[in-house]
Amino acid sequence: MPLKRDKGNITFPEEYQSREYKIFKEEELVSSLPRTIYEKACRAAARINIHPDAKSEKKLSEAIDFSHLKTTPVGVASLTILAALLVTIPTIVLIAMNLFLSGGVTFGNGMIILVLALPFLYYIYTYPMHLKKRYEMSVGSEIVTMILYVAMFMRNTPNLERAISFTAENITGPLAYELRKLMWDVEVGNYFSIEDALVNYTKKWSQNRNFVQSIEIIISSLTQPDERREQMLGEVVGVILEGNREDAKHFTQSLKTPVMVVHAMGIILPVLGLVMFPLIAVFLGIGSSALFFVYDILLPIVLMFLISNILESRPSTFSRLDIADIPDAPPKGKFRAGKKFLPAWPFGFFVASISLGLGYFIYAFEGPQGVLSPLIMIGGITLGFAVNYLLLTFQLTGLRDKTREIENEFAEALFQIGSQIHTGTPLEVSLEYSIRRTKNLKIKDLFLRALNNIKSMGMTFRQAFFDKSYGAVLFYPSRLVKSVMKTVIESADRGAKTASLTMISVSQYLKGIHATQEQINDELSDPVSSMKFQLFFLSPMISGVVITLTVIIIGILSQLTSKTSALPIGSFIPLLGEIKITPFEFIIVVGIYLVENIFILSFFVNGIENGPDTIGRQNTTAYALIIGYTVFVITLFLTLSIFSPLTLLAVS
Repeated sequence: MPLKRDKGNITFPEEYQSREYKIFKEEELVSSLPRTIYEKACRAAARINIHPDAKSEKKLSEAIDFSHLKTTPVGVASLTILAALLVTIPTIVLIAMNLFLSGGVTFGNGMIILVLALPFLYYIYTYPMHLKKRYEMSVGSEIVTMILYVAMFMRNTPNLERAISFTAENITGPLAYELRKLMWDVEVGNYFSIEDALVNYTKKWSQNRNFVQSIEIIISSLTQPDERREQMLGEVVGVILEGNREDAKHFTQSLKTPVMVVHAMGIILPVLGLVMFPLIAVFLGIGSSALFFVYDILLPIVLMFLISNILESRPSTFSRLDIADIPDAPPKGKFRAGKKFLPAWPFGFFVASISLGLGYFIYAFEGPQGVLSPLIMIGGITLGFAVNYLLLTFQLTGLRDKTREIENEFAEALFQIGSQIHTGTPLEVSLEYSIRRTKNLKIKDLFLRALNNIKSMGMTFRQAFFDKSYGAVLFYPSRLVKSVMKTVIESADRGAKTASLTMISVSQYLKGIHATQEQINDELSDPVSSMKFQLFFLSPMISGVVITLTVIIIGILSQLTSKTSALPIGSFIPLLGEIKITPFEFIIVVGIYLVENIFILSFFVNGIENGPDTIGRQNTTAYALIIGYTVFVITLFLTLSIFSPLTLLAVS
């Protein structure tokens, strides 16, 4: 039966389709279905069939295809218009009710609702572009690892198709899926060869010139003699690393102005507004609800939007350490307690509930003028989140740090073994020598276990590392270690000299990556240090000072009112006592803003330092909440104890 072509793709008759191909088709079908609320909403809204203009449709289409979003430009435009109608029509109706009937909202409030809806509508329309940038960061972080694995494999086996297959098996994330997809496209005839598939794939990453250049060098190396090929494969790792260094340097230079904007939006302007709020509240007659809306809803949304846009310009650097293969890692949302895994949130909820209950009990005695009860309530919210995040991350960060330390030591150990084997020393003797040379490193236990397998169990070099029951790599669940050892063992089948050269060259690759990572961390250290100071100390300290000033101002206004009550009615001074916010309400609003600010700045700091990393963000947030709240409380009580008596003395 002849093959059929459907829109440029070859379609095989059912009886000639393999089991693997059928499974792949099922996976593709499942992945083509809408998964997120946004995708489902776009599919539902697409029925009204609103088309964007040609230029916008092209941009949306590129972003949707790049990020594998399961929707269309028509769906995005239709959802935006539908959301606009759902906001505008009810608001107009409510304004009309207020003007001609009863109830509804005033014209001013209605306009505020419509103005506030504009950023959300814009975000709905541009969401595919934002998702594309985040997808570039996620996939781009794996590019260095991909180039490393391809270069390692092709040093011994100049077969690009096998190298891509090896890479797809040993990396994670969206890039692994895309490489597998390329392999399938070659298998079914969508591309003539893997070279054509990779060249076409690089068009998607045309803005990442270093990646495109690296792929071109890899493809060109296939036609070169062995010595020249190895030289070119060494160069390709240097090309991608140099590109990462340049991108990080430019990103750091561009961070100065955004960090100043975040500082102004997060500290300077809010502080000015909070200090002036008591007087503003008197003359405009506004209360705590307006303060809550501006500081606890509107300002955090604006700040989060600014920070998200800044982080979207962060260049992709290195892949995050995958802890999925670590056997001791607790499941998502849980932590290990002995031999059991317990959920973390009940412990955080318990701490928060106790503190909130205690704060409410004290409020019954203090009343709205009290300071202690709102502090305890805010402390309950803060400690509840902190306990939850600490329990979720303290074991994972320990396991991840241990694995990262082993990976950093791996290059040195590999170089020692490779150099020793290159002198003609037998494999067992080389392992023993290298173990003695690396006795202060944790990675030595990997090779010690492999050596014991060879000596006591008579295993081959391959079995000593990859035996299903006793293989040394089973006890070191690092994808990098496993992938490199696979390459080394593949080369060992061609002889000891080939294995030694592979070890030496791969160790040089790994040292180059580690050195580049250190340089990038050094480049980012200045903005990270500045934001950490703001996160841990400056924001909490200023919040404590602002509350002290406001409580004192409210007290002064109340004292002035009581002492000038006998003045003529026309005097404005008695009006100063008619402030519509109490110290309790003010502390609650500022405390909530401080907690939100810590969450947002933790997201910013971790985003600059590590990129999209949930474990790192939660761990940073937990410590920032504890340290920030402690600084906040100490500052508040210290300033109150110093200035409150002086103020009361001056008024009296």
